[in-house]
Amino acid sequence: SNHLQELYYGGWVAPRIYYLGNSGVINYRGIRIAGLSGIYKSHDYRKGNFERAPYDRASMRSVYHVRELDVHKLGQLRGPIDIFLSHDWPQGIEQYGNTQELLRKKKYFEREIRTNTLGSPPNMQLLRRLRPAFWFSAHLHVKFSAIVRHADKKTGACPRCVEGDGSV
Repeated sequence: SNHLQELYYGGWVAPRIYYLGNSGVINYRGIRIAGLSGIYKSHDYRKGNFERAPYDRASMRSVYHVRELDVHKLGQLRGPIDIFLSHDWPQGIEQYGNTQELLRKKKYFEREIRTNTLGSPPNMQLLRRLRPAFWFSAHLHVKFSAIVRHADKKTGACPRCVEGDGSV
């Protein structure tokens, strides 16, 4: 946590490992990659980054929580995003994939799926706003594929769907 806090805007963590910061975007060999670090917790979302060493019990956890400012910064991006990386899944993403297969692998997700509390609401907002070609998340520790068809901002039509592709 201490080292990553020193890299709020991103930087090299180790040889060949680049951290995008709390939220960031880079261009690598023609690929535009954006990312958001942390876990969504509503009680810390609107707070600033107040944690400092030595951590107490509360700040030891909150240091890993997503902040509204970092989501807002990413929401200002213009132009295509090829890859988006996040720790949390976008909230409701299970509705865009094989939910039954997901529940076979992770039965205890059922309550969260039923109450629409699985995943991060800000991540779904970013997914809808930025419309990246690919989004990768890891927090829920299960392989799950979903396809979100984005409508054209001007016409409302789904250009890739019209062509029969259906992929994002």
